[in-house]
Amino acid sequence: MTAETLSPRQCPTPQALKKACDFRQQCMLKHPRLSDFHSLAEHLHAGLLEGDSAVSSYIPQPFRLRVRGICYTPDCYIVDGDRRRILEINPSGEIPDDRRIPLEQFFKKQKMRFEVVSNQSIYARRIEAENWLEIVRLLYVARDVDTQVAEQTVLEFLYRHTQCEVGDLVDAGDRERTYNQEIALFRLLHRGILRAALTDHHLDYDTAVSLCH
Repeated sequence: MTAETLSPRQCPTPQALKKACDFRQQCMLKHPRLSDFHSLAEHLHAGLLEGDSAVSSYIPQPFRLRVRGICYTPDCYIVDGDRRRILEINPSGEIPDDRRIPLEQFFKKQKMRFEVVSNQSIYARRIEAENWLEIVRLLYVARDVDTQVAEQTVLEFLYRHTQCEVGDLVDAGDRERTYNQEIALFRLLHRGILRAALTDHHLDYDTAVSLCH
């Protein structure tokens, strides 16, 4: 097995592949570049990584390898605490042993863990993933907005009330007036300081929010 480099960096997506696959792009936060995704499952998975406070960063399409003479690009490189994980996402959640075993052994030598995840396991958390992708879109657009004071306001409100709904902090009739507070709320969620009920229903004004303990 050979690799062009083991310094993880998103490999450019060839134009032919963009046309052949379910190609998607989004500016993310834990991968602070325009990110390429070659399927819906990859895109949703990135949303789940954004919502996982244990994950500090990830890189889509991080390496180009040759496995038994065949070109191979893993779907994602993930930094999770002290762990480094290499992820393959596919419909079955399995790959043939003649590819899997060399990949596991190769990455183990590099102190990385190779894992395979099924599309279905990601689709089972689709609402949660879509909620995080929307939060990331909002936060990316507001990346230059100073919310230090608004974050303190949100935290003080939750210290007093323990739990609230998004609509208690964001004025549905005048979002501009509470815009900084809205962005502050989502930043605190993204950092894992707050938690929200994002698994069963799409993000809305009645979404429950509370402090993480």
